[in-house]
Amino acid sequence: MLHSLPALLDELEHKLMAAQDPQPLLKSIRWNEVIDWPRTPEAAARIKRKLESIRFLINGLQAPVRATLMRLHQGATYIKQGGPSLPPTISFKHGGIA
Repeated sequence: MLHSLPALLDELEHKLMAAQDPQPLLKSIRWNEVIDWPRTPEAAARIKRKLESIRFLINGLQAPVRATLMRLHQGATYIKQGGPSLPPTISFKHGGIA
């Protein structure tokens, strides 16, 4: 199934704003079948702004989780890029519990 890149980003943003799980959408994408890639600098700038908006949403959604983990781990200190140090069993880079 062909996917339009702007439509995919809109749907991803909608799912994040509605607090829905975006994984089924992301898993259904066949990147080699994605169409409507930007062809002009203006179109690329619009896609870049959309991606920055999605990144902002994701960071905002992670904030309560990070705050809770930091509260649970009273001796936590901040690490590189402003995040709290996490217990060794939890990692945001791998998407969950290690």
